[in-house]
Amino acid sequence: MSSLDQELRMALTTGKVYLGSKMALKELKRGRARVAIVSSNCPEDVKMKISQYSKLLNIPLLTHSKNSVDLGTLCGKPFPVSVIVINETGNSKILNLGN
Repeated sequence: MSSLDQELRMALTTGKVYLGSKMALKELKRGRARVAIVSSNCPEDVKMKISQYSKLLNIPLLTHSKNSVDLGTLCGKPFPVSVIVINETGNSKILNLGN
């Protein structure tokens, strides 16, 4: 398991995390997101929107090596997850991975 996986799990259990492209865009537009993560097979149009807001608001954007199905499984969800935003990292050191 990669360190991104470990930090993501920690953020899921101790922080405030939103799953899905619609929620991710909403949180990015509100300026609440601290970091955004996209799956390896995230649709190009979604990835572009997330990337634009990330750059505008100076929020780190990480691309996960896993596809959306594996990312959903990692998050403990029975459905694919293309985008994750983390508003509060909790005990996770995920922000350090973006540097």
